[in-house]
Amino acid sequence: MNPLALFRLSLAALSIALLAGCASAPPRPPATSQPIIIQQPPIPPAVQAKPLIIPGLTEQNLPAPTEAPLPNTAPVPTASAPAVLALMTRAEAQTQSGDLGGADATLERAVQIQPNNSRLWVDFANLRLKQGQPAAAEQFALRAVQYAQTNAELQRAWMTVAAARSAQGDTAGAAEARRKAGFVPGQMPGQMPGQNRS
Repeated sequence: MNPLALFRLSLAALSIALLAGCASAPPRPPATSQPIIIQQPPIPPAVQAKPLIIPGLTEQNLPAPTEAPLPNTAPVPTASAPAVLALMTRAEAQTQSGDLGGADATLERAVQIQPNNSRLWVDFANLRLKQGQPAAAEQFALRAVQYAQTNAELQRAWMTVAAARSAQGDTAGAAEARRKAGFVPGQMPGQMPGQNRS
């Protein structure tokens, strides 16, 4: 017989023997109809839980909570951070030079640093007015009203709301915003009530 054929035959016989050995499963134990129960030893009496009894200890009701005065929650004026002041100055210069897109990006960076700065929202509103977007300007001015912490900031914000509403043709809304800003008809802007117009 050819040595190559002999090698193939022996390889085939070895493979069959290996497969036959793997195919047989171990014998199964006989099936029983009863479940297997494992008995736990009983818990010794020293380990069992017992209620805690302390002589003289009685249950007491706590007094009803009283209304404690709330701490002073008045907003603390926030000074503009130096970075924000620099960005505001840059945005103002960009607006004056006609670079409204650059001013927009600069104000966005400033708002990310100090989102509760009323002056930034007023500047944003004025920029939107220059861009011909009075509805967006009104929303930004109302945000400025929300964050205003001084009377001057509040007045500036409401006057910006009035300008945005006027640009939209909402004369009644503009008049209401001017009233909220403290503007009295017949008074010059910036003039205090009772002050003469000289």
